[in-house]
Amino acid sequence: MLRLLKRKMDMLKKDKYDGFFSGLYKRNETFLILSATIFVISIFVGYAFSGALDSILSVVMSEFKKKITEGQLKLTTLSIFTNNIQIALFIYLGGLVLGIGTFYFLALNGLFIGYAATQYQLGNFVVYTIPHGVFEVIGIIIAGAAGFRLTSWIVNVFKDMLHIRSDISTVTQMKYVFESHMDEISESLKLFVIAVVLLIIAAFIEANLSIAWGNYIQSTL
Repeated sequence: MLRLLKRKMDMLKKDKYDGFFSGLYKRNETFLILSATIFVISIFVGYAFSGALDSILSVVMSEFKKKITEGQLKLTTLSIFTNNIQIALFIYLGGLVLGIGTFYFLALNGLFIGYAATQYQLGNFVVYTIPHGVFEVIGIIIAGAAGFRLTSWIVNVFKDMLHIRSDISTVTQMKYVFESHMDEISESLKLFVIAVVLLIIAAFIEANLSIAWGNYIQSTL
């Protein structure tokens, strides 16, 4: 129990000198780097090995195009955001299964983006996707970090439960363990909310600006 209290005090001490975003980054740097690494490498793999992955990802691409043709996915802020938030939720809640789900959905979406880039002229793909893609990619990476932080909470809670003593009320000790790790849940939710805000911005840009921007750049080349 003293170990839990010390950990809590150390975190509070750090918070005192950190700004909101800088502190949030420092405390979750490992998870952000892990998420970014998985996602970015998956994009490159999806692009470089598109031929080998065609039998799998072509099905995903067909489903994506089907959503557009059938009107399930429209070029509106709400429709695009709804689609993206579903992806972000899968990535985030994947943290409940020890990060396996988070890893899977990060990798799958990265592979799909890389594969999709091979289906169009690369210059056009970049021009038309970069305005909203910057916010979307960062949002997905942060959602991944939130998922891994959620996994960290589960692991730490179970680890501390292994040290529950028999001479003290079990309910009291469990309550203390959960309360001691509420900061991790808070961190996880903060990250996910930031991801959602970025995805809202990305959806607005994609629905209202990306095509106009792409057409403008094309006309100047």
